Amino acid sequence: MTTAFASIAAGVLSRTPGHRKEGGATDPVRRESYHEASPKAQPWRLHRHGSGSRKHWAAIKGAALGAFDRLYRTHSIDLRQARADRRAGTREDVTPTGERLHGDDRAILWYLLDRYNYLTGQLFPSYATIATETGKSLGFVKASLARLKRFGFVSWVRRTKTKEGAEGTAGPQLEQTSNAYYFDWAAQLVTEAKSTFQNLLTIAMKKLRGDTKHVRSTVPSDPELAAVLSRMSASIDRRDGLAPSASS
Repeated sequence: MTTAFASIAAGVLSRTPGHRKEGGATDPVRRESYHEASPKAQPWRLHRHGSGSRKHWAAIKGAALGAFDRLYRTHSIDLRQARADRRAGTREDVTPTGERLHGDDRAILWYLLDRYNYLTGQLFPSYATIATETGKSLGFVKASLARLKRFGFVSWVRRTKTKEGAEGTAGPQLEQTSNAYYFDWAAQLVTEAKSTFQNLLTIAMKKLRGDTKHVRSTVPSDPELAAVLSRMSASIDRRDGLAPSASS
């Protein structure tokens, strides 16, 4: 009877819109996913960097990697100290892997930054593509992306697409497709990395303009840089002005 029920349930699910069948299993489309044609599945409409300039994007890319390096060094120092404290018996455990950056996370971030289309803002490689191109396992790629997202280096929107051959059929015949990745450093980078990013980007943009002299800090003439720095400053001010709460 159990076998018969399972067979009936599997048949119902296989005909349920929003599910896809792979082999003998039926997997649901992930929650909070948007069809690839929907504006919500196209974060590049709101988050585009580089002003269509390769040199401009290279400056931003360098600042992001520099911010990663600084935060990773901090995490490494903290981890060494935690391990020493544990050996000394003054601490029971160290920071879990998912709550600190891994050295090889840099390769994943570098790949995303390098793959980013600075003309359109589009970036949607699959997990398998990232794994192949970086030489990492699929499991590591997923864990690394979660860590990078945790500290604000990257974010993404889950997307679906219409199944092949399902056009014109009744109901939404959808399947999961690759995420659309985007960078929103002004709003999402953790404070420790945000200040480094801001400083490195300012220096890089001055070099691009040929401004190598030491000058007092002023509002940048570059509109995009000025907007990024303004959002960062406002975000930091709001964060610093908030009193600690039980939910933070």
